[in-house]
Amino acid sequence: MSRIRVTLPTRAVVAVAATALTAGGIMAAAAAVSAAPKPKLDATKLSISNRVVAHGEHNVDAITGVLSSDHTGLTGETVALEARTGVAPRWKVVAIGTTGTSGAITFNVTGNTKTQFKYVFAGDGSYRASHSNVITLKRIR
Repeated sequence: MSRIRVTLPTRAVVAVAATALTAGGIMAAAAAVSAAPKPKLDATKLSISNRVVAHGEHNVDAITGVLSSDHTGLTGETVALEARTGVAPRWKVVAIGTTGTSGAITFNVTGNTKTQFKYVFAGDGSYRASHSNVITLKRIR
């Protein structure tokens, strides 16, 4: 068997060409994956309201909301109640719950200071994220 001699520059060119072909294949595969269409998520709407829970001294409010998509309530979805108070307020999750029949959710809250609340739905594989308007509850003296 005879040997074939290949010069060092030829070896370098072959190595660079092989690397370029490999990288090109990886890039083409990545482009094909990223070009795959993302599923269209349905839009959601999240409402919020409050009502006083009647008893001797008012200190409880029921904050209710409804999560819906295309005017239909979404059952079994996770919704967070966020609140903020103070001079430099930051939103903090104060409760997490699951929507019931027709997308309804309710939390009872108490407080002695002016507090703002909103509902937040993080979204999932079928529905887009959404949040409600902000409501402000003030202490009544």
